[in-house]
Amino acid sequence: MFIDTIKAIKTNKDLIYHLTTSDFKANTSRTYFGFLWWILDPIFYMAIFYLLVVIILKRGGADYPLIIFTGLIPLKFVTASLVEGTNAISSKGNILQQVYVPKIIFLIVRLLVNCIKYLISVVVLFLFLAIYGIDFTWNVLYFPLVFIVNAFCLLGVMIFLAHLGVFIKDVKNMMQYISRVLLYLSPVLFELSDVPKNLLPFLYLNPFTTFLESYRDVLVYGRPPEFLPLFILTIVSVVILYLGIRLLNKNEKEYAKVI
Repeated sequence: MFIDTIKAIKTNKDLIYHLTTSDFKANTSRTYFGFLWWILDPIFYMAIFYLLVVIILKRGGADYPLIIFTGLIPLKFVTASLVEGTNAISSKGNILQQVYVPKIIFLIVRLLVNCIKYLISVVVLFLFLAIYGIDFTWNVLYFPLVFIVNAFCLLGVMIFLAHLGVFIKDVKNMMQYISRVLLYLSPVLFELSDVPKNLLPFLYLNPFTTFLESYRDVLVYGRPPEFLPLFILTIVSVVILYLGIRLLNKNEKEYAKVI
């Protein structure tokens, strides 16, 4: 089953490229700022929280903008992928009723579009860190590894959300609220060093905590990422992806009927 899926992806690589480029152009052409919202949105949030925490509450410290910005950029990537993944299949009813396309293709396309936007915003993040005076070390080369594991983990979860999105139309609205909750249940607005040690295991129940801390490790703190948690997440992601592919294959005929 896994091998057949890989073969289907290779066979449809041109379709993936076409859908990815067309979706990216469509998303960026709907507004005046296009993908720049991926940069402007975290900047606005950073300004608001800096005003609230540093200026009004007199907390956070001089490096607080650094903490917020390095947290909000990856958060935007994760939440956008999860929210948009909910209708990755349900929004393609016109295609599904005309020609057979492996459903995994639609999920990969949604993920790739968000990966492109994320990597563009990461360039701005690197410039921000350089201007801020961060001295990059060789550990920054681990960034692609963290990014790949992060994207791989997202794909498996997106499959289940896309499946639910076909049968339950409110899933996308639910995910928008859940994405907001992620802002406060992840170390986006604070550092783990400020959290009581007895609460750390609970924060790590959220996979995004591992990715966020790994991004900060390689970009800000100049140290290697959290290899053991990343390895565990990779194994879990393989299992989730396997179960997700089985779910897609089992419901291949049902999707077109429901949509």
